[in-house]
Amino acid sequence: MNILNYKSFNESLLSWYYEVRRDLPWRQTNDPYKIWLSEVTLQQTQVKTVIPYYNRFIDKYPTLDSIADESSENLLKEWEGLGYYNRIRNFHEAVKEVKSSYHSKVPDTLNEFLKLKGVGPYIGGAVQSIAFNHRVAAVDGNVLRVMTRLTEDGRDISKQKTITSIKEHIETFMPIFAGDFNQAMMELGATVCTPRIPKCVTCPVQSYCESFKNNTVNQYPFKKKSKAKKEYYYNIYLILNDNNEVYLYKETDDLLQGMYKFPKYDIDTSIENIEDKLNLTLSSLTEPIGEEKHVFTHKVWYMNIYVVYTKDKNDHFVPLSNVRDLPMSIAMQKVYKYIDETI
Repeated sequence: MNILNYKSFNESLLSWYYEVRRDLPWRQTNDPYKIWLSEVTLQQTQVKTVIPYYNRFIDKYPTLDSIADESSENLLKEWEGLGYYNRIRNFHEAVKEVKSSYHSKVPDTLNEFLKLKGVGPYIGGAVQSIAFNHRVAAVDGNVLRVMTRLTEDGRDISKQKTITSIKEHIETFMPIFAGDFNQAMMELGATVCTPRIPKCVTCPVQSYCESFKNNTVNQYPFKKKSKAKKEYYYNIYLILNDNNEVYLYKETDDLLQGMYKFPKYDIDTSIENIEDKLNLTLSSLTEPIGEEKHVFTHKVWYMNIYVVYTKDKNDHFVPLSNVRDLPMSIAMQKVYKYIDETI
């Protein structure tokens, strides 16, 4: 894309965007808090999945203060099903910091905004450009795909130096309508310059695209192949006592911290070892009542679900009627359904 074409490129892109952009709920506000929330929910998650969550959050937490004052456990429950739970934990910490240190006003300078927990270059660029119209590029996977195809850039997009270089390049030709431009680039990648079957024939900036001219579109972007997902095999135990209660405890792992889970052990862990670890006396194992698979970004869990009984009681036991009110990861929700189905 020749630098002499940047002005007309921007005009073509923005004209197209204003005509065909999707009517998304976060595009109906200038509130930086709501724009920030939308960008947090959209990370690693499809738009169609995010919309009901976003609407529910805004209905329940219409202001930054309202979400800052909520308990972390209630927010995790509201977030349940979106995955990547550090997003809501970091966002919660960040909005509490905004309330206490910035008088509940989202910082309108990039450097200050980047100091907040969970705010990196992408969210920083998106919020500062869309909410405050600062000329900062927001480079997500869609934008990387658009830019590498436009310029036939064969660098590895999994490398941070590639992302930083592309971001700096975009900032040399961004128009004054920075927020609209960033959203237009993302819209183009999401709806036209798609990963597998790009709609080049209808692309509004086709005439500026080097890979289209050279019939190399499907060669970009380049990303080094990731390693195969590691596979793990677990037994998950629904431990019930005579009070119609089930054994649960909170996750301490960083990624799922604060979420509730059923006891989970490697499949070769004996029931005697589990009794020792939990300080419980358990009934003998029968056949598993179900099998589930859960795929994470870098690993896969295969889970056998067992029901076991005990006459013991302690603080880990929760009434079955209360379990659905507790935040759980998607993997544990797959196990939880067996309570309703088989117990």
